[in-house]
Amino acid sequence: MMDDESRENLSGDAGEEDKRTAWQRNKEALYDKVPLTLRQLDIIIALGLLGLAVVAVLIFLEASGVL
Repeated sequence: MMDDESRENLSGDAGEEDKRTAWQRNKEALYDKVPLTLRQLDIIIALGLLGLAVVAVLIFLEASGVL
């Protein structure tokens, strides 16, 4: 995970004003609390979206009388 110093260095000089939005700062703070890599989080999100798509298809098929 990224500590505050490395995050500051990514945004430029440590003395510069933080130009990230409050939402982005809150999101990054939340990500720092989760002991997963960004790749793992992306996979979890993709699986969740895939599951929602499967449920939507099943609901559609049930409503149309196929199942």
